[in-house]
Amino acid sequence: MPSYDLRSYISLLEQHNQLARISVPADPLLEIAAITDRICKQPDGGRALLFEQPVGAAFPVATNLFGSLRRVCLALGIKHPDQLRQRMEALLQLIAEPDFSALDRQLAALPEFSRCAPTMSVDQDRQLIPAVRPDLTIFPFLQSWPQDGSLSGYRRYITLPQVFTADPDGGTPNCGLYRAQIRGGRELALQWKQGSGGARHAGQFRRQGKAMPVAIVLGGDPALLFSAMFPLPGALDEVAFAGFLRGGALQTGPCASVPLTVPAGAEVVIEGYVHPGESVVEGPFGNHTGCYAAPAQAALMRVSAIRHRPDATVPATLVGAPPMEDCWMALAWERLLLAFLQKLFPAVTDIHFPPEWVFHQSAIISLENPRPGMVREIVEQLWRLPWFAAARILIVVDAACGSALLPQAAWQCINLLEYRHDLIHDPATDRVAFDATGCRSPRGRVLMDDAIGKLVDRRWREYGLA
Repeated sequence: MPSYDLRSYISLLEQHNQLARISVPADPLLEIAAITDRICKQPDGGRALLFEQPVGAAFPVATNLFGSLRRVCLALGIKHPDQLRQRMEALLQLIAEPDFSALDRQLAALPEFSRCAPTMSVDQDRQLIPAVRPDLTIFPFLQSWPQDGSLSGYRRYITLPQVFTADPDGGTPNCGLYRAQIRGGRELALQWKQGSGGARHAGQFRRQGKAMPVAIVLGGDPALLFSAMFPLPGALDEVAFAGFLRGGALQTGPCASVPLTVPAGAEVVIEGYVHPGESVVEGPFGNHTGCYAAPAQAALMRVSAIRHRPDATVPATLVGAPPMEDCWMALAWERLLLAFLQKLFPAVTDIHFPPEWVFHQSAIISLENPRPGMVREIVEQLWRLPWFAAARILIVVDAACGSALLPQAAWQCINLLEYRHDLIHDPATDRVAFDATGCRSPRGRVLMDDAIGKLVDRRWREYGLA
C-alpha cells in the first residue's frame, strides 16, 4: 500500500487545524457547494471541510481539501511550492539538450525519474469491496450550481475524478481530470478536454471500432491528483510523475472488470467502457469563468464494476469565479512550469498565473536583461508550446522592475508599454502579448541605490520600525 492516501492527508489536516467537520446533515444538491463557496472566499482559502452526514448517502464528502497555500504544501510534503521548481530544475539539468517534442521520453529515460515508475501488484486492492450491483447513486456526488445538468435533468457531477485510460495496445497510460456527469446508476458522461490524453485514446479506439476501457479513481495519494491536473509534456506517465512528486514509486494493481491498472489506496474505483459512436449531451456546467459552459456532446461510459472502501470518503471540489480551490492548486504547476521554461529559455526568471485570469493559459513572464526583439522571439516560441498555444494574453515584464504579480505587471503595462511597437498580435488566433519590459525606452529607470538599500536593511531595527 502507498505510504500516503486521502485519509492520511485528512488526518494531517486535522493535526494542523486545517479541517472543519460538519456534523449536521447537508444536502449534496447545492447546499454543500454553497457552504464550500463561502469558505473558499475566506482569507487564505479557509479550511478544508468534511461533511459527515450528506443527505441521502452513507459516505462523507470532503471539499476544499487543497484550497490554501498551506494545504497544497501539506498535500505534497513540501514547505513552499518553490521546492517543486528546484526539484524539477535538478532533474532537467540531467538533460543536456532538451527537445520539447521528445521531452517526455527524455525525462522517462532518466534513472532519477524512472525509479519513480509505479510498482505493479498482481492483486487487487484488498481494502476495496466490490459492489454486487454497481450503483453510482449511492454516493453523495454534488450539484454545484443551479443550472448544472439542467438540459438532461442529470444534475450531479463527480468533480475530482482521476480518469485512467490507455491506448488500444495497453500502452501510454494516461490519468486526467475530466468532467463526469452522473446519468443514473450505471452511466456517466465524460467530457474529454480537446487534445488531452483521454481524448487521444478515445479517438484511437473509435477508429478501430473497439470499446475503450476506463477507470475512475476517487482519492488515493494527493500527489496523483496534482499530477493528473498538470499538463505534462507529451505522454509522460502521470502515475510516475506523482511518484516523482511524492519522492517514491506508487503501487498499482489491476482493475476488476477492465484491463487497466490503478494506484492502490483509493476510496472508490469506478470501471466501465466507452463504446465507439456512443455519446450524450452533457451540461450546462458552471465553471471557473463564473458562467455556464454550454451543453455539448460527451462520451458515454457504461459502468461495469464499482469497488469502494466500506467507510469511503468522497473527495469533491467546486469551480467558479475565483478565488477557488483550483487557484491554489495551480501554484504547484506554476512552479514546475517555471523550471521547464528556464531550461528552454534561460532569460526567463519567473512566471505567474493570475487567479483572475482563470487558467486560460495566460501568464505574466519576467525576463532578465530583455533587449529589443527578444520578447517577440520568445512569445512566438511560447505560442508553439501546448502550454501556451491557447493563451489569450501574455504579458512580458523586466525582472529588474519587480515581481511578476498582476499589480506590478499592470503598472508596467500602463507606464512602459508603447502600443505601436509593443503589442504583439497573432491574427490567425487573435492571441495577444504585451512587451511591457520598456526595453525600447531611452528613459533611465528609477532604482534604489544598492548600498543605501543595504544600509537601511542593517539599521531597520534602529529606526524603530521592526
